Amino acid sequence: MTPADASQDASGLLLLDYLHLLGITILFWDHIITLDNEIKSLWTRRGKHSLSGYWFFVNRTFAFTTGVAVAGFPFFGFGYETCRNYSLFREFALVVSQAITGVIMIVRVYALYGRDKRILWFLLGVGGCVVGVSVWSATAGQTGSRAELEGGCHFDLNTAAAHRLAGSWESLFAFDLLVFGMTLRIARKQSLAGMNLHRLIVRDGALYFGIIALANLVNIMTYYVDSQSIRPASLTTFANCMSATMTSRLLLNLHEEADTGVLTLPPDQTDTSIAFATVEQGAEEEV
Repeated sequence: MTPADASQDASGLLLLDYLHLLGITILFWDHIITLDNEIKSLWTRRGKHSLSGYWFFVNRTFAFTTGVAVAGFPFFGFGYETCRNYSLFREFALVVSQAITGVIMIVRVYALYGRDKRILWFLLGVGGCVVGVSVWSATAGQTGSRAELEGGCHFDLNTAAAHRLAGSWESLFAFDLLVFGMTLRIARKQSLAGMNLHRLIVRDGALYFGIIALANLVNIMTYYVDSQSIRPASLTTFANCMSATMTSRLLLNLHEEADTGVLTLPPDQTDTSIAFATVEQGAEEEV
C-alpha cells in the first residue's frame, strides 16, 4: 500500500467515525431536549398507559440503551473475535430497532384505516418480508466476507457482502414508501378541514418519510460506491438513529396534542380519529 493509499484509507475511517458520532449525538441530544415534553405529555398523564405510550417507551428505551452500547466501541482496538461479536450485536440491534419502528408505523396506518383487518394482515405480511430480508442480508454468506481494518473496531466488506447488506435498507425504504403512500391515500379520501389531529398525522408522516427516506437513500448509495474515502454502511448508524429519533418525535407530537395520545371514538367518527385511537377502542371493547 502506497503512502497515498494509506492516507486515503485513514481518511475514510475517520469519516466513518465522524458519521457514527453524528448519528449517536443526534439521538442523545434529542433525548435531552425533549425530556421535559416527554415528562409533561406522558409521565404525568394517562398517555403512558396508552398503546402509543407503550410503544414510545419501547422505541425510546431500546434506541438509547443500544446507542450507549455502540457509541464508543468502534474507536477502540480489540481482538478480531471481540470486534466480530460487536459487529453482529450492532446488526442485530439495527434489525430490532427498525422492526420496532415498523410496528409503530403498521399500527398507525391500521388505526387510520378504521381497524380494517385486511390492512393489518397486509402490512404484517410486508413487514415480515422486510424482517426476513434484513436477517438474510445480515447473516447469509458472511463468512470470509469481512477483513478487520486498522484504526479501531471496523470491518471492510467485499462487494458481494456490501450489496447483500444493502438489500435490507432497500426493503426498508420500500416499506416506508408503502406506508407513506397509504397515509396520503387516506388523507385524500377524507376532508381535512377542521381535523387538527388528523392533519398532524399526515404532516408528521410526510416529514418522517422525507427525512428518513433521504437518510436511507444516501446510506444505500454507500453500499454501491467503490471508494476508499466512502466506506459501505458509512451512514448506517446515522440512518438508524434518525429513524428512531423521528419515530419518537412523531409519537411525542401526538401526545402533546391529545391528553392520552389516543381517542376512544368509533372508527366512523373520522373527524377526530387519530393514529392508535381505533386500536385502543377495539382493545377496550374486547375487554
